[in-house]
Amino acid sequence: MLCSPRTVASLIYRLMVGTALTVGPAALATSVIGCKDESQPEYWLGKLDDSSWRPRAIKRLEQFLDDALTKANSDYSAPEVQALTNKLVEPLTNTYVDHYDEFDTKTRVTLIRLLSQTRDKRCERALKKAFEEFAKRPKSTKDEQDIKWAARAAGSLKLESLGPSMVEAFDKLRASSMLGGVSYRDVNEAMLAMPQKSWAGTLKTKLGAPIVQPKNAKDKDLIDPYRDQLFWQTTAAEVLGYTGDPSAVEPLMKVMLDPAKADVQATALLALVKLGKPAADAAVKLLRGEDQALAAFHARRLKEVTNEKVDEKEKPHVQTAALIIGTIGRPEGLAPMIDALKRETNDVTKAVIARELSKLPPTNESKQAFKDAFESISIDALIPPGQNALETLTEAAGQFYDSGMVSWLLERAEKTKATGEAKKSLQGAITVAVLKLAKSDQLAAAKKAVDQYGTDLEKKLDRMTEGLVKSCGDRVPCYLTAIEKSENQEQANQFTGIKAAYMIGILGNEQNRDELIERMDSLENAAVRFSATLAIDHLSPKGSASAAQKLKAIINKNLKSADQNKIQSDAPLKQVMYRLDARGG
Repeated sequence: MLCSPRTVASLIYRLMVGTALTVGPAALATSVIGCKDESQPEYWLGKLDDSSWRPRAIKRLEQFLDDALTKANSDYSAPEVQALTNKLVEPLTNTYVDHYDEFDTKTRVTLIRLLSQTRDKRCERALKKAFEEFAKRPKSTKDEQDIKWAARAAGSLKLESLGPSMVEAFDKLRASSMLGGVSYRDVNEAMLAMPQKSWAGTLKTKLGAPIVQPKNAKDKDLIDPYRDQLFWQTTAAEVLGYTGDPSAVEPLMKVMLDPAKADVQATALLALVKLGKPAADAAVKLLRGEDQALAAFHARRLKEVTNEKVDEKEKPHVQTAALIIGTIGRPEGLAPMIDALKRETNDVTKAVIARELSKLPPTNESKQAFKDAFESISIDALIPPGQNALETLTEAAGQFYDSGMVSWLLERAEKTKATGEAKKSLQGAITVAVLKLAKSDQLAAAKKAVDQYGTDLEKKLDRMTEGLVKSCGDRVPCYLTAIEKSENQEQANQFTGIKAAYMIGILGNEQNRDELIERMDSLENAAVRFSATLAIDHLSPKGSASAAQKLKAIINKNLKSADQNKIQSDAPLKQVMYRLDARGG
């Protein structure tokens, strides 16, 4: 304490004897009340104006907040936490802003961290100061973590006024630096938490920068610039998707068409899905050959990056356009895709369009176009990244969720013109696809195919299929029960869960989709979870904002958990979430 018991006693004694006898009772009371208690935050708040006491005061005030949160089980809304926050925020904010240049680094970072931990909007001036100072004088050492804590607070508070200063700081933060290594995730998450259309100019500029990937150990000088560009461009692409700004479509399309930016393309594609109709319209235009500028850009970048002559017959920009249309999944993409598929003569491009067509809400016409394309493609055709085209399309056939495909698939297995291992491989793939799609009245035909083309593995899958379908028939509730059984989450039995997902997709409706979403938490097997995700997508041909919100809740819940398996397996679930929004918008 400033006035210990002994000090107070001495003071009283002096006041009562000698010259102190002339002091009245009021003065005595004032002197005693003026003694402040070191165990109270007010004492340390009073020390903030003293530069020699400031570091110790800030550290002590941080301890006050930590203690209060510990007692309240980290409940920031607890009355005692709120009471302390009310005392601390404004004085600490003023101290950070007014004395920024006077601090040593350690004390300044401790103070901004303390303000970040209050989760109080009144610290806005300090957060803005942290972003602005970094933007003016970018730091790189690990100790200068003001931007890290400012970003955490900004993401939590979602203060729109911080947007301009935050994006300026983002523009200067190098992920390759020591500071960037400990801060880039926080900045990325803060920007995703509060995306602003006003950032579009900066973000599109970032996307336009070249990326040069190091090829070997000799390219040491390229490593740091490459890491910086990945951070900037991945963040820019992701945030642009959240802004809903149609002007972002072209720069995102250019990322998809630039082979040097392969590591950013998955993020750019998801951003295009989020943008929905404007992105789908632009991709259709490219598919039809109506965007010569983007087609020429793609051809030029392919030549510059690969040093190889582009095979114009394969029309690689058409393949990219088909990928974008299929991934977005809007029904108006059907007619252009079917038309492009009918006109296409190159096997590789034809196979890519057919694969992506299976991702769109199916119609009789789309299924027939798919079949016609399949039958016209050579067994030797390969599609990027080197996969057999017909085997890929065999798997894609399952995404129509039509048991009517079974007889056609079996016909393809019988009539294939392939020989040797290529023939066996395709027939094996067809057999598995048939097992996924077969209903009870098709089990005999499926078993015949297994006996004719299958290995021990296919025979095991056939036993699982037969047991499940004979047990459940055409009853969706039975398949919903089967998909979440714990034994079907085990790898040895996972095909039973996969088959259940396909049957839900074949027989189900929107109500069954919602019932499947409710069971997602119990699906621990990644393959079963993935199959359920595809079924949810199929059962939402017109999109669904409510289903998308339910999926978002699942994804956010898993992000907060320690279950890395579910977090990783939620990647396709996230894509479906955006597809459902894109179809409805």
